[in-house]
Amino acid sequence: MSIEHKGFVKWLYAFIPVHIGNAVILFAMQCFSFFQRHGFMYAASHFELNRRGLSLLKEEEPALFLRFIECQNRFSCLYLGMSTMDKAGCEVIAVYNALTALDVADRSLPKLIEGFEKDGIMHSGRYGVSVPAMKDALIKAGLKVDMTSKKDKMKALFEKSKVMILTMYNDKKDLGQQVHSVMIESAEGRTDAEAKKEYFVHNMYGDGRVMGPYYDWDDMLARLRDGKTGPISLMGINKM
Repeated sequence: MSIEHKGFVKWLYAFIPVHIGNAVILFAMQCFSFFQRHGFMYAASHFELNRRGLSLLKEEEPALFLRFIECQNRFSCLYLGMSTMDKAGCEVIAVYNALTALDVADRSLPKLIEGFEKDGIMHSGRYGVSVPAMKDALIKAGLKVDMTSKKDKMKALFEKSKVMILTMYNDKKDLGQQVHSVMIESAEGRTDAEAKKEYFVHNMYGDGRVMGPYYDWDDMLARLRDGKTGPISLMGINKM
């Protein structure tokens, strides 16, 4: 959905993605999550609500849980702080999908949400989860994480990783169109009778579509949202 802003807010949202470096954005995310997170009792109450909500959703729509979560838009029954997963849960889903891709056994979605509600949500969940909190959750799950916010280093990390999480501006010229995180996996494909890596993006639009295949970093960026996205950080995730 397109969001229109006016006046100073419109100027600010246009200024930030063009003139503020990614490292500063990540630091701001960390500050948001540090100062505005909820306490233990709030998270605990949502854990039970989310456990029941997830159970009902699995009964009603089992096709949503074949492997990866692709339909974020269907998760309005799960809470994340003072928001819901359909509106602000892309980071949680990206972490869940990465754990799934790497066959991590303990990947309970309600537990992931509870952990981020305790430490990681921004603006009481309305802005989702910070990138540093996502990285910490993956490390706690026993995974090795290489991360960069430097645009000139992202391509090399992308090419050597099999499972990744990309956090990006939906519109590299307008922060008002929000920030989105997705899990990306690579697979050996076959193009023009030659073996070649293919990359697939999960939960890009939250409507069930898996985006891809893409054949390299530049191809993916050129085609996601017609080239409008702007990378903020990229994590390469591997088993220890």
